[in-house]
Amino acid sequence: MSAARGLAAQVFRPLQLDRPAQVSLVQGGALSTTGLLAQGFLRFATAFLVGRLAGSEAFGVVATAIATATLLALLWPTTTGSAASKYVARARGAGNTSEMLSTARHLAVRTVQASLLLGAASIPVWVLVDHGTVAGALCVAAMTIAYSGYSFTRGVQFGAGQVPRATAWDLMSVGLGLAALAAVLLAGVRGPALVLPLVLGYGVYALAGWPHGARGRPDGAHRRELDAFVALGAAGSVASTGFLQLSQITARLTAGVHDAGQYAAALNLATPASMLAASLSLVLFPSLAEAWGRGDHAGFRTQTDRATRALAAVMVGIFGSLIICSRFLVALVWGDEYADAATVLPVLVLAVLATNLAVASVNALTTTSRQGMRVTTGASLLGMALGVAVWVALGDRLGLLGVALGYLAGTVVIAAIPIVIVWRRDHHHWAGLFLRVAVALLVVGAVALAQYAADLPLWLEPLLAVVFLAGWVFASRRDLPRIPGLPSSLGRRPAP
Repeated sequence: MSAARGLAAQVFRPLQLDRPAQVSLVQGGALSTTGLLAQGFLRFATAFLVGRLAGSEAFGVVATAIATATLLALLWPTTTGSAASKYVARARGAGNTSEMLSTARHLAVRTVQASLLLGAASIPVWVLVDHGTVAGALCVAAMTIAYSGYSFTRGVQFGAGQVPRATAWDLMSVGLGLAALAAVLLAGVRGPALVLPLVLGYGVYALAGWPHGARGRPDGAHRRELDAFVALGAAGSVASTGFLQLSQITARLTAGVHDAGQYAAALNLATPASMLAASLSLVLFPSLAEAWGRGDHAGFRTQTDRATRALAAVMVGIFGSLIICSRFLVALVWGDEYADAATVLPVLVLAVLATNLAVASVNALTTTSRQGMRVTTGASLLGMALGVAVWVALGDRLGLLGVALGYLAGTVVIAAIPIVIVWRRDHHHWAGLFLRVAVALLVVGAVALAQYAADLPLWLEPLLAVVFLAGWVFASRRDLPRIPGLPSSLGRRPAP
């Protein structure tokens, strides 16, 4: 009872950066997964209810509004969350409380400045993208600001070791957002205003997690280091995470609002499983930063290896099954109106899988030095450039499929470069791992092509997926007991 009261006091009092919660890496991973799943459920519930109740065109408008706000927030504010997660954790690991507090304050000020500027910029951007009204543009602006605040405060709480607090506010803000969503749908609201429940959820989270007690001013060298980290990270985020949002906007601009709804339906089936990798990243990044700060390079390398192996074991099973069940899932979740989504879903699933497999390598690169940030940013820019080139070449001829193929081509480049560099730099033994992944994907592709060629009944797809999953579990049995997010994965297998 006293423990529950202590947790409640920690959750509802202002964030205290110098009092980390005493949770293990396993518990932190489980809690972060819970919080991310809750936030993902809010976004999926918004998409599902809008798509089913309001139709494909309304869904296209809402999905494009969310993508526009998210893309703009990536231009600076969301990377302040990663910076807080790294630098607050690093200062905490070094026992430097004054640096921890001044770092949090500097990043908070930068977040406010950037989010207000980008919120204002989103108004003309939305009018141009959707030919929408100023009222709709104001909803997009509110979404931009709220999402910016959410991303920053989530990173601050994880950097401060306040994972239980962050998860509790995730659950409460999601409950509030779902209640608001039900209210606006019952009231007959349509159009960009349907993002307002998300605005409410993100806004409450940001206010609750804001580091009001942060004080001080970093010295000039540290300020420049923080700003350079955020600038590089923002460029990389726009070219990687933002690439996904840009693909949704491209679908709207090139294929029209109806097809944008089809594309959004496929994206909303392809991306939720990546929440597991995102939760691992939130826990792994501060953990890697602490290990590097202590000079524990062997532990740093071991965590990277275990996380990569566990991600491959889990994600290939999940995403391979999604590809095999593409037509079945689209019919089950979205209905007959969204038949075109089944065509692009396998391509988008492969793209999201590539991104997930690179999570540990990207974290390993960005933790060690500013050069690592430059590498991942360069890879992201190169991949996005390739994707845009494919859109220009194939967009008019292939429509939605051309947009999806461009996104796949770009993400493969974005993921492959960090993996190869970390593989070679840290001398990991990953040849067998990625050979196994390649063979599994070839099997999935062959099964999917056979399904389309033979026009098999939809009900067979789950059965084929179960057969594939059983084979993959057997092939990956050494890695599966160590799944992050259940991050006991980070703790038992010795490094090669």
